[in-house]
Amino acid sequence: MRSSLLVLFSLLLASVNAAPCRVVIDAPGHVGEQVLLHRFDDLFTLRTVRLASAVIDAQGRAEMVVEIEGTMKALLTLADRSAELFLRGDRNYHVRPLVNVQAPRTVHGLAGMELEFVDLDPLDVNALTTDLYQRLDGFIAEDLATDEVAGMQAVEVLRREGEVKRTEPNDSVTRPSTLFYTPTWSKARVDTFSIKLKRFYASVDDPWFQRSVDIGLCGLYQGPQSDPMELYGRCLKGRAPDYDVPEYVRFFRSHFTDHLLVHPFRTDETSLLRYVKDARTDSLKILLKTHDALGGDDRLCELVMIDQLYLNHPGKIFDRTGALRILEDMATTSAYSEHRRIAANMVWSLTAMRPGSTLPELRVHNTVGVPVELDSVFHGATCLAITASWCTYCDVEMRALGKLQETYGDVMNYVVIALDSNATELRRYAASLPGDRWTWLMADDPTALREALRIQAVPVFILLNDGIVAQNPGPQPSQGLAGVLHAMRVAADEKDRIKFGSDAPPPPKR
Repeated sequence: MRSSLLVLFSLLLASVNAAPCRVVIDAPGHVGEQVLLHRFDDLFTLRTVRLASAVIDAQGRAEMVVEIEGTMKALLTLADRSAELFLRGDRNYHVRPLVNVQAPRTVHGLAGMELEFVDLDPLDVNALTTDLYQRLDGFIAEDLATDEVAGMQAVEVLRREGEVKRTEPNDSVTRPSTLFYTPTWSKARVDTFSIKLKRFYASVDDPWFQRSVDIGLCGLYQGPQSDPMELYGRCLKGRAPDYDVPEYVRFFRSHFTDHLLVHPFRTDETSLLRYVKDARTDSLKILLKTHDALGGDDRLCELVMIDQLYLNHPGKIFDRTGALRILEDMATTSAYSEHRRIAANMVWSLTAMRPGSTLPELRVHNTVGVPVELDSVFHGATCLAITASWCTYCDVEMRALGKLQETYGDVMNYVVIALDSNATELRRYAASLPGDRWTWLMADDPTALREALRIQAVPVFILLNDGIVAQNPGPQPSQGLAGVLHAMRVAADEKDRIKFGSDAPPPPKR
C-alpha cells in the first residue's frame, strides 16, 4: 500500500510540473515517412519510452507536442537515422535532420544523424551542452598532444639516465611526473582550466547546466593517481544525485567502478556474498555504509548498490537470483522515487526475453501496410528473424536460412521482422532471397521493437514455441541452426513412424 501511494504521489507531482514542448521537423526529402520521438526513462539503463510520432507531410514538415518535466534527454528517429537532443517544457524546437549517408551504424542498427536547430537561443540547453562538450574534449585532446611531446623528451632522459644525474640543476630535459604512470593530466592544469571554464559560463543562469559543468570538470580529475576520498568530497559529498545529467552518470559509474569487488568484497567477502544470495537488502546496505564515502549518505549508498548489482549481474561472482530479488525489492520499496524507476528498468532489462517468457506486444504490419496481430503468425515452432535489407551481414545469414529451409523443409515456421522504413525496397529484397513461405513484417516503431526484444545488434534469430521464448538468442543459420532443424526433423520422422512392438495398430492389409 505504501509503495502504491508513493507511485501515485510521484505521478501527480510530475503532472503538475510538466509543461508542453513543441517540436517541428523539416525534412522535405522524407515525405510520407514516420518520425518518432522517445525519451530516456532513466540515464542508467537508457531504456526508451515513446513520446510521440508523426508523418512528414507533403510540405516536408512534421510537428509533435509532448509534455516535458524538467530537462529530458530524448531520441529523435527518422527512417534508420537517430539523433539525441534535450527537451524542456514551454519551449519550441525547430530542427532540420542532416542525414549523412556515409555515417556508420551503431550496434542497434541506427546510423547517426545531426540536427540543425533553426533560430535556437544561444542559451538553450542544446547549444550550451554542445559548447561545453567541445571545450572539455578540446582540453583533453590538447593535453594528450602535449603529453606526446613530453613523452619524446622522456625517452631522451631514459636513454642517457646513466650519464646524467636526474638531480642536476642544469638538466633542462626532465621526465614528467605523471608520464607513463597515468593517462590523466596534471592537477594544476585541470585547476587552471576549471577556473577559466567556470568564469566563462558564470553568467549562465541555468542550474541544470551549471551542474553539468561542475560534474564534467570532476571527470577530468579522475585517474589512477587521484585521491578517491578527495574527489568524493569535491564532487559528490552532500549533493543529491543528478539523475537527469548525463555527465553525472558517467562520473558516478567511473568513480564507483567495481565498488562491490573493491571494498566490501575485500573486507568482508563472506557476508557480502551471503547477503546478495539471500537477498538481504538492508544488511547489504549496512555493509556498504561501512565505507567512509557512503556511511552518511543513504541515497548515494542505495544508488551504488542497485547500479553495481545491475552491472555485475552477468558475471559469476554474485548470485544472480539474489541480485535480481534485491533489485525487485528496490523497485517497489525504495524511499526514493528515482531509485524505484531505475530499479524497475533494471529488472525489466535483466528479465525481458528470457527463455520461458512470453513474447512482448509488438506493433507490426505487413509489407503493404496492413496491421498484423502476432498471435496469428506465432503458432507452433517458429524462428523469428530480426533483420534489415541494408545490413550486409544480415543478408549472408538470411540467405543461409533460405538454404536451410530448402534442406529441412517446413519443420519450423519462419517470421521475419525487418527494421526497414521503405516497404518497396523491402519487398524487392525479400523476393531476392531463396526462402519461401516466410511471413515478412515491418515494425511500426523500430526503436520500440529493438527495446522490447532487447536487441543489441542485427541479425537476431529467436526460437519460439507458440509465442513463448525457447532460445534467445537462437543459433545463427551459419553457426548451429542446422543442428536444431535436423533434430526437429528426426523427431518428427520418429513420431510418424510405426515401430515394431508398439501399441499402434498394424497397417491395413492390401
